[in-house]
Amino acid sequence: MSTGEIGAILSSRERLDRFIEQAAIVRRAEAELLSQLADLDKEGAPVEFGYCGSAATLAQDVLRISRAEARRMAERARALFGALGISGEPLSPDLPNTAEAYSRGEVGVEHVDRIRTFAAELPAEVLIGNTWPIAEKALAEIAGEVGPRGLVRPIRKLRARLDPDGQEPTDREPVRPDREIWLRQHANQWEIRGRLDYETGLKLRSVLDALGKPRSAEANGGTPDTRTPPERDADAFADIVQLAANPENLPESGGEPFTIMVTMSEQALRDGIGHATTMDGSTIPATQLRRIACDAGIIPTVLGSEGEVLDMGCRDRTAPPKLRRRLTARDHGCAHPDCDKPPALTQAHHIHHHANGGHTTENNMVLLCAHHHRMIHHTAWQVRITNGIPEFTPPGYRSGARVAASRNSS
Repeated sequence: MSTGEIGAILSSRERLDRFIEQAAIVRRAEAELLSQLADLDKEGAPVEFGYCGSAATLAQDVLRISRAEARRMAERARALFGALGISGEPLSPDLPNTAEAYSRGEVGVEHVDRIRTFAAELPAEVLIGNTWPIAEKALAEIAGEVGPRGLVRPIRKLRARLDPDGQEPTDREPVRPDREIWLRQHANQWEIRGRLDYETGLKLRSVLDALGKPRSAEANGGTPDTRTPPERDADAFADIVQLAANPENLPESGGEPFTIMVTMSEQALRDGIGHATTMDGSTIPATQLRRIACDAGIIPTVLGSEGEVLDMGCRDRTAPPKLRRRLTARDHGCAHPDCDKPPALTQAHHIHHHANGGHTTENNMVLLCAHHHRMIHHTAWQVRITNGIPEFTPPGYRSGARVAASRNSS
């Protein structure tokens, strides 16, 4: 039977299991490749074969890869599996626990690079002290449960403990702004174009790069991130808008913070069917409105036969500032274990949906970024509050199907 015939009779779950196992095989092979490069370096092969003692140059030539990738390979090999010192003495690896997790196929190269970069930025006395082995083991364990971005916050906390002095900030002279933006609506979409001054453009580009990085398979619900660069930029820009649209960051307009008014029956919202109508006549699908409504005020409104407003009630579902502060203190940003988005880029999600009777309370709400908010609404990921801490259960098809407690609450 051919490979195609085998693939044709596999169920989606079986195909996904094979996909996950194949990824683990690739990771184990990558780790073995780096181990071999480290051994070649320690045995003096780069000198023996005329590569001037450079493992990176050897790898670049024999593997036909770029100098940059060869240098990264050599640095990973040294950090994971050790090297020889200048006088020929063996040097212990900085990341032995990460190397073991990589060799088991539990972490990927992005995890390795984040931990390796962190180690490279620490003072030498920290790496040879007694606390680094404990910290590195903890990072390796966390990396086996989350995507690469999920390491950002644990690394930040460890950096504060291991290297509290940090780096001094730098000041830059502002330039005179010369910028214009045109925003126009076409049906149910918006078109944006304009120009920015050089400094603002650089800042925007850096923010888009930071927020629009390709997601790991873990952070993307178990599938590769297939977004194009423009699509990633647009998603990052949506995060920027979410940050700016935080009611705490905006001035009030007529006594109200940032507001979008729509019309929809309560039953349609509860059932998640149909469309809501905005004040300008455009429509929003009910499923999308349920997600928006997690962190929005709902104002019950009575309409007349011709659509005129006869009565308007009060908000009853948005997280008030005091509750929002408690959620921020508990979750420290998006509570999903694969994420590191800060509080300002999150929405307050009702675990038991408000439209179905859920209360706007700390024990029924969790902070989620837009991406993980959509994931919780539309995939098999589950979240609950256990002993006052958000706890996430991955879908059964994600390897191990373990319950992943929020790393933000530690």
